[in-house]
Amino acid sequence: MAASFLLQTYLSEHVSRRPGKTAVTDGSRSLSYGELSIVSNRIAHCLKSIGVGRQDRVAICLQRSVQTLPSILGVLKADAIYVPLDYKAPVERWGHILKDARPKALICDSKTIPFAMEVMAMAALTVPIVSVSDLTMGQTERVREVITLDVIEDFDTGEPTYLNNANDIAYILYTSGSTGRPKGVMISHRNVKGYIDWAVSHFNITAEDNILGTAPFHFDMSTFDIYCALKSGATLSIADEMTLLFPANLVGFIERQQVTLWKGVASLLMYMSRGGVLKVGAMPTLRQVLFAGETLPTKYLIDWMTIYPEKTFYNAYGPTEATGVSTCYRVDRLPAGAHVRIPIGMPRHGTRTLLLADNQTEVLLGKVGEICIAGDGLAKGYLNDPEKTASAFVPSPLIRDGEKIYKTGDLGRLLPDGNLEYIGRKDRQLKFMGYRIEAGEIEQALLSLPWIKDSAVDLLESKLGPGILEIAAFWEAEGEVEVQMISAALKNLLPGYMLPKRFIRVEKMPRCDRGKIKLDALKKNYQGHEWKQHG
Repeated sequence: MAASFLLQTYLSEHVSRRPGKTAVTDGSRSLSYGELSIVSNRIAHCLKSIGVGRQDRVAICLQRSVQTLPSILGVLKADAIYVPLDYKAPVERWGHILKDARPKALICDSKTIPFAMEVMAMAALTVPIVSVSDLTMGQTERVREVITLDVIEDFDTGEPTYLNNANDIAYILYTSGSTGRPKGVMISHRNVKGYIDWAVSHFNITAEDNILGTAPFHFDMSTFDIYCALKSGATLSIADEMTLLFPANLVGFIERQQVTLWKGVASLLMYMSRGGVLKVGAMPTLRQVLFAGETLPTKYLIDWMTIYPEKTFYNAYGPTEATGVSTCYRVDRLPAGAHVRIPIGMPRHGTRTLLLADNQTEVLLGKVGEICIAGDGLAKGYLNDPEKTASAFVPSPLIRDGEKIYKTGDLGRLLPDGNLEYIGRKDRQLKFMGYRIEAGEIEQALLSLPWIKDSAVDLLESKLGPGILEIAAFWEAEGEVEVQMISAALKNLLPGYMLPKRFIRVEKMPRCDRGKIKLDALKKNYQGHEWKQHG
């Protein structure tokens, strides 16, 4: 049988050459490459024993720890597809994802098992649970099996026979959906391999590197962290949730783990700058910093580059549907001022970009158009949604061989030096805290509340300062309605990163003659109005 396209390349070599080298750590626990291989093999055999087969889906819902990496690899070694979940998301969102993905198994730990049980009871689903914690769980009415860590250790440690190939799906990530339901992006082994082979070469990542993992595992930025480490034989240092809450803790973690490379969401770099933790001489081993996920205000990049002139900084851009980084720009010099836009660079190897006007013709140099992406990173589409797939992944209007392009909805322009400059969103998708959020999903959640007549959602500047954005919810209602009631209800419908920080009541939602809400008018009229924090 053919070996796994991804695993044969990225794991086996390091198991044989450096089995004792630390593969992954969270600061308190570590797994060597040899241990990672053994534990992931056991999980794979365990999954196969309960009927998981090629291209079946396995949901993974774990806290941030070393257990995540062998769980992911165990799913892939079982020829299956992993579907990472956010255990802090509302049960309704979990339910939507599980009903759509229909996993054959669910990998949990002692903290997330109760959430899984609640979701399955709510969704009337029966899925076997594999627990990678040492907590023994009893059977429940809706959980057919709970297989615990001590049982997993009884399974074979040998490498399983792989059946999957380059075109098989490796993982499905659920992103925000404009209809109020999340959509599952299907990424193949080939997609991942093309991206990671380029990244390891481009950033010269070796077995001597220590890669910082700050991205949630249900977020596509984690692909870089996981597979760059596996490809190069480097160490992945996973920052836990408490470390990520406090900038000073993150600096301390970087120093203790001797991190050399970090691909972080732009807002986290911003908060570290604003938190005053950037000090000359701090984080001496950190050599390369990539910021992505959203625009980093230039004034914060200037702070980083002024304090750390010896470090190299990159602005990376790429949607989930195109697998990680699509374009990248090395910031070679200190920006002249906070007003300077930092380009998103040129396409990576195996990727091409087009800038299209509304009539699907290519725009002229310097003109604004929609960024469209082609190449080996394009996803296979959205799970169980051929209509959305057909509208987002379309034949290129400029190439006759039937090549598909992904229409990102982002606007950009080509600069004279060949670099792309990001301008903003074409549609209603928001970029916040590294997430791509459909404003419509939040609006639908608001409209589902009995008190809300009309709603609109967008990003507004925070009172914390220029360039700092927060999600604002405009709402229309009848009678007395407390903001606390709205925010409390939304917590049961949306994950934390999608909750509005600012609630603005309007007497009447302004609309144009076509019925669309005039967002520009809303933002202009209410930019300086009340800040209402959700509890």
